[in-house]
Amino acid sequence: MLDVTLEKSKLQEFLKLLGQKRRLIAPVADRMGTIFSEVSDPSLVRLEGVNTNLSPKEVLFPQWEVLYTFNADQVNKAEPTVQETMLFGARPCDARAFELLDRVFTWDGINDPYYLPRREKTSVVSLACNVPGEACFCTSVGGSPAGEFGADVLTFDLGKKLLLRSLTERGEKLLKEASTLTEEATEADKQAVKQAVAEAEKRLEQVAIPEDLEALKGSFDAEIWEELGLKCLGCGVCAYACPTCHCFDITDETRKGAGRRVRSWDTCAFSLFTLHGSGHNPRTTQDARYRQRVLHKFLYCRENFDEAFCVGCGRCITNCPAGLDLRAVLERLVSLAKTA
Repeated sequence: MLDVTLEKSKLQEFLKLLGQKRRLIAPVADRMGTIFSEVSDPSLVRLEGVNTNLSPKEVLFPQWEVLYTFNADQVNKAEPTVQETMLFGARPCDARAFELLDRVFTWDGINDPYYLPRREKTSVVSLACNVPGEACFCTSVGGSPAGEFGADVLTFDLGKKLLLRSLTERGEKLLKEASTLTEEATEADKQAVKQAVAEAEKRLEQVAIPEDLEALKGSFDAEIWEELGLKCLGCGVCAYACPTCHCFDITDETRKGAGRRVRSWDTCAFSLFTLHGSGHNPRTTQDARYRQRVLHKFLYCRENFDEAFCVGCGRCITNCPAGLDLRAVLERLVSLAKTA
């Protein structure tokens, strides 16, 4: 592990140097806050604020991509666009989400040939949270404002300078590449990091998370889902903003004997998500679809991957136009389990 410090006045030079050999993706200003975008001008990078409106999931798992092209005579695989990339400024919750997505796209020994090449070419430089957002609850789901999972380098904001800590061999090589701009971190710097992390963790309230999986199964027909379904608009913003939602649809688009097979994000909130070719739909109501979203993350993913697929980023809460708060839903499920 390598700990170095970088004066903030040198950040643009740092990003420009590392961006010479790789694509740079970082938070930039947006009309509604910040978003992750490819950056050619490091002066546009913004580190203030909390979470971006959308997660950086799209860097590895694009919202829309072509899998194959075809005509009457042949089928050709569309090779994914892959290049060396540095994702800078991702929050620890987003970096941890990459580890969860890794499990999905390598599940049962089946390696996704589109996701994995991008993952292998992407260096993740995460940024610890000094002041978590009001909707954040990462510590309740096993994370931390300074979590190390999924990142190659973890960055701490110490005011006038940044402390960068390598977490992987790739991260150490990245920092050594910019060694002319950094200095070895002092013990005072490391103590400042510990203090910042402790203060950040104190700001986070603990949210009750359902741990009894049998009780969660027993909630399938509970009245709570009908109540929540009446509020849910089925817009899907929660899934599109979520760093761990990974459902997708595959469609064939054809014209005049040629076409392409496309993979695009989908969500259980949509009424067509489970529509069968026969016309039958096992989830015809919004309450069934909202129930699926919650139980998928906190029950089915635990059964399949031994871990809930929620990193506590709070985006589903801050983006929901109906004001649905996942934290309140989880607490109600815990209470329901106790009275069952």
